[in-house]
Amino acid sequence: MKRLEENGAIEKYVAVLNHANLGYNNIAFVEITLDKHDDKVLDRFGTALSRIPEVMEAYLVTGDYDYLIKVVVRDTDHYERFLRQSLYRIPGIRQSRTTFGLRTLKRQISIDPSKAGPP
Repeated sequence: MKRLEENGAIEKYVAVLNHANLGYNNIAFVEITLDKHDDKVLDRFGTALSRIPEVMEAYLVTGDYDYLIKVVVRDTDHYERFLRQSLYRIPGIRQSRTTFGLRTLKRQISIDPSKAGPP
């Protein structure tokens, strides 16, 4: 651990919360397509996503859509409020599509380099 700390491999120490025990029983994966794709629009959208508490992870991706975000919500009413009061208030969204997770099969916070394949 000391070596990992010294070489900067450890970014931070955190407590991993059980979302279900806190009442956040639903995980949604939202695919988002934007109207425009210039640097300013992408940066502004990413900054806006980072300010929404329900957004756990957000990725700028390649493929059929521009962003993939992971959201935790209590229920479908909470999800609708998230859409109307947070996500859809960010300018520039052309389309979004949501998939709800039914069950978490694996949740890992980081990779163990000693068990991963060669670099």
